[in-house]
Amino acid sequence: MKAQFIQSEIEAIHYWDARVLQMDTNFFGDEITIVFEDTDYNVKLLFTGCSKFSFITSVVDRLKPLKELTKSQIPYFIQDIKISEVEFEDKENLLKCNILMPPLNVGVVCTDILIVKV
Repeated sequence: MKAQFIQSEIEAIHYWDARVLQMDTNFFGDEITIVFEDTDYNVKLLFTGCSKFSFITSVVDRLKPLKELTKSQIPYFIQDIKISEVEFEDKENLLKCNILMPPLNVGVVCTDILIVKV
């Protein structure tokens, strides 16, 4: 139920083709932040209580240091975000999020996802 609610909140933003501006991890991976552009503001997805994080991209994508890119050179645009619930050892439902932003694919398992306009 929680995953469906978060999914509908994210879809209401109309994120498709939004440029990703930032992806960070804090507190030894407990929090992951992804910031993307929207028309009038930026949107921050804050994943908390993270127990799993993966990102897969092409080696060619990492030949030039990303920190040297200007905003207009950032190649990541969100194409799809899917939120689902997963159980782990009879614990309360965890949230699983898969984000497709070619050439990067991101997967996160966490306890909560906050959506903040920044």
